[in-house]
Amino acid sequence: MIYLTTDNHDQGVYFDLRKNEPRRRTGGVEHVIHGLLGNGIAEVPVTVRSWRDWMEIVVGTGELFNFVEERDIRRILGQVVREMELH
Repeated sequence: MIYLTTDNHDQGVYFDLRKNEPRRRTGGVEHVIHGLLGNGIAEVPVTVRSWRDWMEIVVGTGELFNFVEERDIRRILGQVVREMELH
């Protein structure tokens, strides 16, 4: 579990990694990460696909974004995934 930030009520927003499947593709490795993004009150499913300089973050719908800015979470989640790919 990775804590990303806090929400409007000072609760930690976390990313709980469920699966990481690196796949070989022409020119590199594609990373597919599944998990849950939540703050203890609301959780939404997340899928992140990353390959070379391209990243797609698909976030489910839910009440989580009533507590925290989706744009900020996407930016922070992208940084976390880039760091995970380096290790």
